Amino acid sequence: MEKGWKQTWKNLLFQHFEIEDINILQKYLPENCTFDSFEGKYYLGLVSMKMTNVKHKATGSITWFKHYNELNVRTYIIHDNRPGVLFLSLDVDSLVSIFGARVFYGLPYRASKYENQENQVTSFRNSKIQLQTQYKITSESKVYDKETFAFWATQRYFFANKYLGVSFKGEISHKPWELCTASVENSNISVLDTYHLKTQHPDILFCKHIDVQTNKLTRI
Repeated sequence: MEKGWKQTWKNLLFQHFEIEDINILQKYLPENCTFDSFEGKYYLGLVSMKMTNVKHKATGSITWFKHYNELNVRTYIIHDNRPGVLFLSLDVDSLVSIFGARVFYGLPYRASKYENQENQVTSFRNSKIQLQTQYKITSESKVYDKETFAFWATQRYFFANKYLGVSFKGEISHKPWELCTASVENSNISVLDTYHLKTQHPDILFCKHIDVQTNKLTRI
């Protein structure tokens, strides 16, 4: 039976903040991985998005989840000389997906609620706002060059995590990101309060949609 998922990600807004001390995240680092830096600096990514048309490869065209919202906090790692993503939290408004992701993927999913309006995202956790941001698209979309921060932060084709003492990774496949630039006004980003962060990176990025496939997990 073929394992893994297909889905379309929509309205992805990428914000990044420099990490003051990467060592505070050492406990989350999977085996045989190292933290990845850009021009000597380590970054925390804050990504809001909508997951749509989520299907399991084994069940063909059957849609398991029509749509749900997600807010993920992540940093960046290297495994076998390949760049990947380490998720620190994933807040979604779908209890079924939370259960499945935790049981079968060991990913740090949490329950939250959302209010989405055009060019605005508000996320609640435990009835308190943890993100409230307005954004504006400021450019046409394009595929960025390898030397750019945008390429470094997004062109990553696996995620890795550590769960119950076991380290694993899941491969991700999709076309190269086509990204716009954006401007943001953050009224609340308390979802990041537990991290020691410096300044926000000036490159705010946005992707209208991208089709994605994930494969079965492997131990590392």
